[in-house]
Amino acid sequence: MPKPMKYRTIDFVWLPLKYAPLQTGFTILYTLLVGLIPAYQTVATASFIDRAMDIFAGKREPAEILLPVLLIVLAILFNNLMPAVADLVSLSGANRISVRLRELVLDKRAALEYRHIENAETQDLIARVCGEPAESFQRGFQNFLLAEKLVISSVSLLAIVMTSSFASGIAIVIVSVPLIFLAMKTGKKNYEMGKEAAKIQRKYRYLSEVLTNKEYAQERSLFRYSGYLQEQYRSLYEQSQKIESGIEWKTYANMKSGSLITLALVGIIAAMLIPGVAAGKMAVGVFIALINGLFSLIQGMSWRLSEVMREYARLQEYRKDLNAFFALSEKQDADTAPLPMKDFQFETLEFKNVTFRYPGTEREILKDCSFLLEKGKSYAIVGENGAGKSTITKLILGMYEDYQGEVLLNGKDIRSYPFACLKALVSVVFQDFSRYAVTLRENILLGNLNREDEKGLEQALSQIGAGKLKDKLPHGLDTPLGKIRTGAVEVSGGEWQRIAIARLLYSDSPINILDEPTAALDPVAETDVYQMFSQVNQDRFTIYITHRLGAAKIADQILVLNQGKIQEMGNHDQLMSLDGGIYQTMFESQKSWYLS
Repeated sequence: MPKPMKYRTIDFVWLPLKYAPLQTGFTILYTLLVGLIPAYQTVATASFIDRAMDIFAGKREPAEILLPVLLIVLAILFNNLMPAVADLVSLSGANRISVRLRELVLDKRAALEYRHIENAETQDLIARVCGEPAESFQRGFQNFLLAEKLVISSVSLLAIVMTSSFASGIAIVIVSVPLIFLAMKTGKKNYEMGKEAAKIQRKYRYLSEVLTNKEYAQERSLFRYSGYLQEQYRSLYEQSQKIESGIEWKTYANMKSGSLITLALVGIIAAMLIPGVAAGKMAVGVFIALINGLFSLIQGMSWRLSEVMREYARLQEYRKDLNAFFALSEKQDADTAPLPMKDFQFETLEFKNVTFRYPGTEREILKDCSFLLEKGKSYAIVGENGAGKSTITKLILGMYEDYQGEVLLNGKDIRSYPFACLKALVSVVFQDFSRYAVTLRENILLGNLNREDEKGLEQALSQIGAGKLKDKLPHGLDTPLGKIRTGAVEVSGGEWQRIAIARLLYSDSPINILDEPTAALDPVAETDVYQMFSQVNQDRFTIYITHRLGAAKIADQILVLNQGKIQEMGNHDQLMSLDGGIYQTMFESQKSWYLS
């Protein structure tokens, strides 16, 4: 496994330079000039005032004021024209950086081990890091620019102040030091509070989806739970707002207190300089420009410095999360396309004394589970909800590898198969199958992007009874489905299920698993779909996973999963002959579902 990326503070500047060098270079240069403007304006203003006073006193010619006027005009033009240009350049760079950073984050997410997908703590981390990675890096870069501007303007103004009053400059530096540490402490605390707010936001956003999305509309109307969920939403939203308000209040209080301290410092410095002006030791223009510069410097040292250091501390916490995200373990070949194995012929699939528990839990979902599946037969794995049926699917798919015992495919440890090859060997339709908001054609092609077979696509649809769907759609196979695109058609739940199964058929994988994809149908309709599938899929090895035993009857062999292991195995008639058996008891409790 490659060494995980580790981002440094400098990467908030280095990555923009790497992905948008011209725009980033221009922005840094522009910021440097902006940082020099306060000192430039202070000197120009002092020169203008002193020369104007000398002209009125008859000590200078009127033409001598033209230079400071020109300098002031240039500063005004720069301040009014360049920001718009800089914004356009910055936007262009930000777009390029955003695309590349999203690619990095999405590539990492696609490569993660599956256990991270089902872990709530990891999901919180992913939500914090992956929500707007480009925005976070942009904020980091902008903070660098603000720091650059602040340092340049502060040092240049401080130099001017210290030439007139060295003690005043030292006093400003001394007052600024505790403000820096206070701002950093506030920034770190605010990020921690923001993490808590983010967890709450994930919850209330989910509730918002339930309250507004079309797929929940029928049950909202039937069970009338909107008021109950709205109350939960309101409570969570208020908790989040309370945390965020606390962040803003702490920020404002710290910045305001620093501002009051530094404002008092300006008054003291001004009082210290007045005697020198009265004695003629300091020109009036220099004094006025200096006081103006002091206000600008103090504002920067109190408000902007606090802002820079607070954001710096926040970015350090984000960087820790970012590095933790990129340090998450990866599954080799997780993001690679399925790689078909030439001349592969399925022979056997065997579980030998497999024991498995999900990471972070104590309950053993499978316990010394053993069974052997052979070619030429179809199998059904049945059991109550939570018995571990879908867990068996996940182990066959290679989603989890940290189990005891062995899973053997053709006598070979399934973990020794390259994951890319395993993805081509096994295709599954899950209970929570995906509904892609693309065309009908693309919904099927996603089953095997390496295959371009129009005839096979049509055949997959017709085999599973979805051919009529294509005929009734306004643009046939090229009709967009779902609710996103203009002109898209929303199809029924049963039609989505048939599309998902057609996608599996088109995949042409030698091993097929139906993991309760028809659970939303009534038991009789589910049995009909399974029977149809078994008739068109006889040349491929098939495993049916269900808790409805009417559908299991079509299998040659039925495996009854209970308490983490296979307790019974045989065909329907054999299992029904076991008086008091698990299968017989379950079937007797369900048989009324299938009586007309």
